[in-house]
Amino acid sequence: MSQEKTNEKEWETWIDNQIIEDTLQKENIPFYQFSEFQDIKLITANIFKATFKNFQKTVVLKNGYLNYNDKFTLDKLVNEIKRHRKLKIHDSVLKFHGITKQENTNNYMIILEYVNEGSLRQYLKSNFRKIDWNTKLNLAKQIANVLMILHSNDIIHGKFNSENILIHNGIIKFNVFGLEKIISDSLNFLTNDLGPMEYMDSQYLELFSTIAKNKSSDISGLGIIFWEISGGYSQFEIESSSNFELLNNIAKGKRETAAIPGTPHKYKEIYTDCWKQNGNSRPDIFQVVKNLSEIIISDASVEFELLQSQPYNVKDIKLENLNMKNEAKPDPPFVDVTIEVNGFINDLFEFFIDISTKQMLNLQPIMIKNYIREHEKNPIEILYEMIRHPSYYWFTSLIGFFYQNGIGTVVDNQMAFKFFNLADNEIIDAFSSNSSSSRKLYNLNKEISTISLAEMYFYGQGVEKDTNKAFQIYSKAAEEGSYIALNCMAYSYKNGFGVEKNEEKAFELYLKSAEKGFLVAQFNVGRCYKGGTGISKDEAKGFQWVIKSACAGNIEAMCNVGYCYENGIGVSKDIKEAFKWYLKAAEKEHSISQFNVGNFYKYGYGINIDQMKAFKWYRKAAENGSTDGQYMLGLCFYEGYGTKKDIVKAFYWLNKAKENGDTDANEFLEGATSDIIFLL
Repeated sequence: MSQEKTNEKEWETWIDNQIIEDTLQKENIPFYQFSEFQDIKLITANIFKATFKNFQKTVVLKNGYLNYNDKFTLDKLVNEIKRHRKLKIHDSVLKFHGITKQENTNNYMIILEYVNEGSLRQYLKSNFRKIDWNTKLNLAKQIANVLMILHSNDIIHGKFNSENILIHNGIIKFNVFGLEKIISDSLNFLTNDLGPMEYMDSQYLELFSTIAKNKSSDISGLGIIFWEISGGYSQFEIESSSNFELLNNIAKGKRETAAIPGTPHKYKEIYTDCWKQNGNSRPDIFQVVKNLSEIIISDASVEFELLQSQPYNVKDIKLENLNMKNEAKPDPPFVDVTIEVNGFINDLFEFFIDISTKQMLNLQPIMIKNYIREHEKNPIEILYEMIRHPSYYWFTSLIGFFYQNGIGTVVDNQMAFKFFNLADNEIIDAFSSNSSSSRKLYNLNKEISTISLAEMYFYGQGVEKDTNKAFQIYSKAAEEGSYIALNCMAYSYKNGFGVEKNEEKAFELYLKSAEKGFLVAQFNVGRCYKGGTGISKDEAKGFQWVIKSACAGNIEAMCNVGYCYENGIGVSKDIKEAFKWYLKAAEKEHSISQFNVGNFYKYGYGINIDQMKAFKWYRKAAENGSTDGQYMLGLCFYEGYGTKKDIVKAFYWLNKAKENGDTDANEFLEGATSDIIFLL
């Protein structure tokens, strides 16, 4: 860029900044220098926590409301600030303090009040077992009162969910920035997040091409939040349906109608009236506030409710045993434990052990969640039952796994670390019965917990990252006979994590673990041979190791065998055989394989072209998190390939792919926007 153009750009930027600051001064909007803030810490991608030095208070600095060269966003922000001034007298509206600009940038930020208890969703997850029905009713009343303030000022929230409602010292806080009085753009859904699916207005989903979100939509969301307050978790949290099955069911008026035990009858009537399918049949906010005021919670009903609702949240269960180390605990033989503990938990633990010795780490959470869904169990209740049982310490590796992966609770790496550490340090007097099954269970639980602890150090989850510490734990476990730990040591040597890089040593350890029967290590030996890592390159030997792992049940290896057959790597090229192996892995929920099977059906690779089957597998891949699958599914809906043409669903999935970094999806969306109005 020439000096002349650079100077011109700098001049334009200076003018734009002057326009902004003149506008702020004219509208009497406080502007503060960025130097007036200290202890600035990033909370999320565009939100910072900071100390406002002049007032010695903690505030939030938020990006995204103002572009320095965009008059539209400036005008919009000014209008929002004017609207806020009408509401600022209410303590439940998040306070606006002014505007600041990061030094040496054109990044303007709004200054908002800080809240110390996070969102309503976080609050319920963390505190549900501590709150009684009087507290729940108080939360519901506060939320309804704030919504009444908004509706009284003709402000529509439009994005009503428990993540958008904040709490500070027990007081509900609404952030009114970003809300709209009128949503006139019928294509708003293409550029703005529709919000969590479970909060969507069924009537809006059914008719949104002809209606805009309105006060009735807020009432629908209010009812869903009331239901969530009663039980501590969101609707459809354990829903096994696909996203689109759920979306279509909600559009038809589906809701979780079963009341949480102990819910006052009048309260249930309020939230079910709020989410009625016909928006005209829903009460307005004034009626909701009146109905809530008529509910009286008796001591008896509170006591009954607490007794009945305990299984629905496990976040705050206090286990004194978590702080006990190296203490012997008497326990009956394993056969007695099996009788005592819920039968499904035993089956689940056996399944967990099986996949821990056969599958890659990234597949294990998906497989556990699917196993629970297939057996139509509630993960929240399963976690609760494991923790509350007197013999819980037999399953601490599985409990830690639930916390680590957010199964039946929010992701909590610190709790996961505690449970893994408990198993690693506890000495259980389980051998007095000379039960081989007791000894085996104890050893497996300890081994998996030890490896999981090392992984947490390796990745810095719930503890400060320390690859040296992780390697030490792997080494000690390997000395004690863990084949999983041998594989992990090999990975560390291969990449130089926690130890000096040594590919020959890595291959040696992979091979040692593989020869002992660890399927993941067998797959890794195959990859070493195919890539010439630590050993002379030999694609044929590599293929033999990979197919050995695949035949024994390793899903990642199944996909890789398909890839080898498709491309003739270490074996003669055979498209039909490739399809067979991709299909094996796809049926076990391997998202890359599901995408590949979709491609085979779409393009007729070794199989007849079948649009409906291609669509089916693209959808499975997309729902299992494949970005490529999301992109192809979006195109299928856009073009009507293998399914009915649906522009809304097309853009939903294309936006998903775009959010996950798919550049093709991004380019397609930019090019297709001009066609949207015609297609709708």
